[in-house]
Amino acid sequence: MKKLVINMKFAGKILTGILLVAAMVFGQSFYSNVLLEPNAPVTARAVSLGGSTLAETGNPFSAVSNPAVGSGMKGMHFSFTGNGLHLRERRSFPIQDSFGDFLADNDYVHNRYWSTTAGFALGYGGTNWTAMAAYTPVSDLRYTYEEEVRSSTFDYNRDPLVGYHQVKFQGLIGGISGGISYSPIKQLSLGVSGTMLSGTNIERGLGVTVIDIPDIRLASDTTTFEWISSELGSGFDMRLGVVVRAGSRHTFHASYTIAGDIELENPGVIALMDTTLVMPEWVFDKSVVKQKSSRPSALSLGFRYIPENILKTEVFAQADLTLWSRFQSEYFGSDTTLFDPNWQNTWTVRAGVEHVFSSGVPMRAGWTYGRSPVRNELNRSEISFGTGYRIEALLLDLNVSWYETIYRYNDLFPIENEVRISKDKVRETGVRVMATLTYSF
Repeated sequence: MKKLVINMKFAGKILTGILLVAAMVFGQSFYSNVLLEPNAPVTARAVSLGGSTLAETGNPFSAVSNPAVGSGMKGMHFSFTGNGLHLRERRSFPIQDSFGDFLADNDYVHNRYWSTTAGFALGYGGTNWTAMAAYTPVSDLRYTYEEEVRSSTFDYNRDPLVGYHQVKFQGLIGGISGGISYSPIKQLSLGVSGTMLSGTNIERGLGVTVIDIPDIRLASDTTTFEWISSELGSGFDMRLGVVVRAGSRHTFHASYTIAGDIELENPGVIALMDTTLVMPEWVFDKSVVKQKSSRPSALSLGFRYIPENILKTEVFAQADLTLWSRFQSEYFGSDTTLFDPNWQNTWTVRAGVEHVFSSGVPMRAGWTYGRSPVRNELNRSEISFGTGYRIEALLLDLNVSWYETIYRYNDLFPIENEVRISKDKVRETGVRVMATLTYSF
């Protein structure tokens, strides 16, 4: 029987770049099953302005970014947000001509799927205080990698399907948040909030599915794909924030998110460091009964400027420092394994502009650039556009975001005796649409 040679460590690196800027994409990757960054902005207006926290001024969803920003709320506010992400991944390897020169990239995997999440928030603002509560998606764990494997035989069917190489993840980690803000003076607001994490239907699957008979192009002669169910045991984040208003045109904010440790029951995988690629690798291990991870805390600094225009314009800028140096995971089973990658802290910069036309309809544009703690090849930019429309007490905000990342990587399911002249090219493209509906009572 042919030896199973599925490369588990490469399977664990699918879409790494997406996770490492999860603040914009809610962690659509294999790593999002274990690594959870602090909560991201969840309103369409904030995301369309590059993810600026001050764009959530007066919205109860600010409980998960900077609770002091919610101080602009007056009366009762209810807000609902919906997020849809269309993710496409193409993997290819180079083809050479008879002289050994590059001819073309041959796509052998083309996966695409939609992932949707939703959240809601409720807040009430008094004279100089605000109370907020919210449920938000923290990390959407759904991901699908499905590689069709065609037979090496040449019969009447020419190209029969013999099986699949598959990586599939399911589940959602959400957060129930509560927060308050207080303004001792008009120019200053202080806030504090907390988020309790909860996970549902967390499952992981990786392996080969043989349809009928084995083939040399399959990584295994038998079906090895199986599901592993996990459960999130605990997790709590705490958030401190301050907003300073320096006149009517300048506003500054700062927030610090203390990301608590999380525990995952029956994780099914352990993380190790590949010293040759300087990248994490994942190994499936059913004997592991618990995982405890120390997650990165984050510091955010930003400002808003309102120029002296006849038509209102707002300019936003923000920088986020994610403390990846404290990240590590410990796995408990027959043995205790510690994964401590010793990553460097990283910066994410955000910028956005909103211009309101004479009709009262705003036009928004934003840009985000995030550095990866793993390697520079995985740094990524994202652009966003949005608008909004108000009907009396009802406000609708819309956003669309786009990014693309291209990098070289190894085959996730190498087969015996196969030689690749270079690493595969992986092209990841994501398009996200968001809508936030807010009603003021």
